[in-house]
Parts: sequence; C-alpha cells; structure tokens
Amino acid sequence: MMWATWKCVLVVLGLASAQRSIPTACEEDACRCDSFTRLICHCTGDYQELTLRSDGAYRIPTMVTAVIVNGCDRVTFLSETVRNLIQLRTIQIANVNNVVINERALAWSPRDNEMNPGLRIMISNSTISEISSHGVQGRINSIIISDSYINNLKPFAFSSLTGVSNIELTNNVFDNVEIQAFKKFTTSNFLIRGGSAKVLPSRFLSDVEVTDLLRIDGVTVVCLSSLTFLVSLPKRVLIENNNIDILEGDCFRVTSRGPITFRNNTVGTIRKGAFYGFAASPEVFSVTGHQELLIDNNTVTNITPTSLMYNRTTLSLRIDGLNLKSTCDCDLAEGWQSVLSEHGGIINCWYDLEEHFVSIPTYVDSRCGKFKQTFWIFVIVGVIIVLLAAAVVIFFIVKKENEKKKKIQIVMPDGKTYRETEFHIVVERAELLTTDL
Repeated sequence: MMWATWKCVLVVLGLASAQRSIPTACEEDACRCDSFTRLICHCTGDYQELTLRSDGAYRIPTMVTAVIVNGCDRVTFLSETVRNLIQLRTIQIANVNNVVINERALAWSPRDNEMNPGLRIMISNSTISEISSHGVQGRINSIIISDSYINNLKPFAFSSLTGVSNIELTNNVFDNVEIQAFKKFTTSNFLIRGGSAKVLPSRFLSDVEVTDLLRIDGVTVVCLSSLTFLVSLPKRVLIENNNIDILEGDCFRVTSRGPITFRNNTVGTIRKGAFYGFAASPEVFSVTGHQELLIDNNTVTNITPTSLMYNRTTLSLRIDGLNLKSTCDCDLAEGWQSVLSEHGGIINCWYDLEEHFVSIPTYVDSRCGKFKQTFWIFVIVGVIIVLLAAAVVIFFIVKKENEKKKKIQIVMPDGKTYRETEFHIVVERAELLTTDL
C-alpha cells in the first residue's frame, strides 16, 4: 500500500519535472517574459518567424497577461492558442509582414465570464494574410485594427463574441472580404474610418447589435452590396465623408433608435431603394415618433428620385444638400419636382454656362416654362435679324460711297474741267472746229 502511494507521488513529481524541462515561449530566441508576466517578442535579423501555440514546446505560459509582438516577418496563431490563458488581457501585434490567425486561434472564454472584462486585440501597421472562420470568438472587450492590409477575411472570422465594447477598423485596406465576416454579437460601437475596400459583400455585418454608434467615415469603396449592413438598435448612425462607386439597393438594413445621417459623401451610382432598409425601432417609434433620415451635402453622378425611397412608416426625410452631377435642363428639373414639392430642401444640378452647381428651383425660375424655354430662341433670332439689317444698311452705304468716287470728269472746249454733280442730259450745240488761227 505504501509502495503504491509513493509510486503515485513519484509519477506526479516526474510529470512536474518533465513540464519544467519543456521550454516555453518565454525562452524563444525572439521573446522574453517580464516581471508583469507579459510575453514580449521582438524579432531580429536571425529570428523572423514566430509561431504561437497552447501546448508543446515553446507554448505560451498559462499565467501570461499579455502577448506583445513587434517587427516580425511572420506570426502564426495556431488553433486554440489562447483558450486556456485565463490571465490573458491583451494581444498586441505591430509591424508584422504576415499575420495568420487560424480557426479558433483567438477563441477565449474564461470560466468567470461575467466578471472578466475580456481580451483587447490590437493589430497595427501589419499585413493580415488571413483571419480564418471562427478565428476570433468568445469574451472580447475590444478589437482595434489600424493602418493594415487585410488580405483575406473568412466567413465568421469575428463571430459569437460577448462583452464587446468597441470595434474600430481605421485606415485599413480590405482586399478580399467574404460574406458574414462579422457575425452575431453585440457591441457598443462599430466604427470604420478611412482606408479602402473593393467590395463589401452582402452580410458583411450580419445580425450585429450596436447599442450606441454605427459610423462609416472617410472610406473609399467600389461597391456596397445589397444587405451589406444588417445591424440593429444603434442610437446614432453616421455615414459621412466616403467615396463610394456604387450603392446597391437595400445595402443598409439598419433598425435605429435615433437619427440617421448620410453626409458629405461622393457617390457614383445610387440604385433604387438604397436607403429603403433604414427604419426606426418599434419601441422608439411608439414613444418619440418618426426618426430623421438626413441627406446632407452629398454629390452623386447617377441617381433618380426612386433612389431616395425610404421607410415612410417610421422615418422622415430631410434633404439639406444633394448635388446632382448632371447638366441642368428642364426635363431633369421636372423629374425632381415631386421630391422638392414633398420634402423641400436643396437639390442642385450643374449649370454649364457658369460652371457651378445651382439649385433646381432657381434654374426653373430662370430657364423653364413655356415663355422661358423659348426666350433664348427669340433672343437669338432677334440678334440675327439685327445683324442682317445692319449688314444691308452697311452694304447700301458702301455702295453709295463707291458711286460717288466713280463720278466722271469732263474737259470742256474752254479748257476747264468740270466734275459731274447731277445726272442730267444736256443738249449742246456743236461748232465746226477749223485750223484757222
């Protein structure tokens, strides 16, 4: 009996000794662990690649509170990298040429989930080769990705998150984004600032609840597909200062608890019903009534009145500035007359003669109507008649002057010269001239 007991003790001690002999990530050539139990990795010329794992040699120690990586050529997070790191609070990646986050690599759900503030994930000035499906899951406090190139964002890359405070995507270039990249979670704020994307696909944000601010600011996008944003309950929606080639119909499916602002955007084409998916939440509408959809100081090349269809049941539309990059004419003005009559506001068209935008009502007052439409025709015809009359008068004056210059000089027998002044027939008597002196 005693021998069995001692045998168990020896086995445990042996396992503990074996665990101590296995090196951790703190002993990686490019890494160290400081007194605050942070894993800090800074790659040098000889050690440019780093693989982070949860078990085996060079695993991340379980008591690590932060993973900080800077200046590596390649960093790979293997599956389940952070699942058992119950003390972990921060992951910070900067200046890395190739970041790969495998499936469930950053899935983190500690046991005391409700009391834990969650992970802060920060990636800056890096190239993210891929974030795999379900790459980021669980208790996440904030996600901040800035000044980075995102090559491939798989479906459900950010999914089933809890406790999220902020998601900020700032000055990033999105190359390939697949559907439902952000799926099924609640966050206080979701912000996309600056940067560019080729196409943001359908359900880019899918079943995402934003409790405070949804903001898209200063982004250059080729196309926002139908149902790009499926978002509920933001108190404020701001879409401003963007450059968008195409807004597809129903690209926003957003149920808001407050006003919606579409301001200072330059858009190539707005399809029919692009704004139709905006709505006020039933709870807010029942208390405060219609929420405002504001169209303010936007410039659009291809647009029709049907592009501004909106949910009349819960929203009111206000147009404070819409510049149509189309040459002013009376047909164009007539097409927008119903919108102006119903909503008022400021809608401008391009006035070629003066090379600036002019409001459609101003153009109509000065150029349209039965008389005004033919006014310039009358002016042009009048000018032509005046010019023709002037030409005729000048012709006869010149002709008369020329005739005066051609009057005949006559030498009379008395040796005097006379200039003809009047046209008369004079009968003279002719005398025979002799040679007698």
